[in-house]
Amino acid sequence: MMRLARSVSLLVAFYLLTSAATAYAECAWVLWGVTPNPSTFLPSNAFKTREDCHSEKARMDMKVIAEMNAGRTPAIVLTSCLPDTVDPRGPKGK
Repeated sequence: MMRLARSVSLLVAFYLLTSAATAYAECAWVLWGVTPNPSTFLPSNAFKTREDCHSEKARMDMKVIAEMNAGRTPAIVLTSCLPDTVDPRGPKGK
């Protein structure tokens, strides 16, 4: 069961990473998700307005709470809306 959860978590993380990659460059706000183990920031989605980002954040937060209440480990445990100029993973090395 744990192996299945880990596989699903990796697939979800891969999907989130690839789906947000194209939209990231065009939008002003990015919804970031943090995976539980290992703790990693992943761009989840991109939005033109802060309000749209926070609306989706609230929806995702409710989904995480529901999964935790059901005894499941969610793929994303924390979400945050940041401007597209901010990368919570830190600066990239050259």
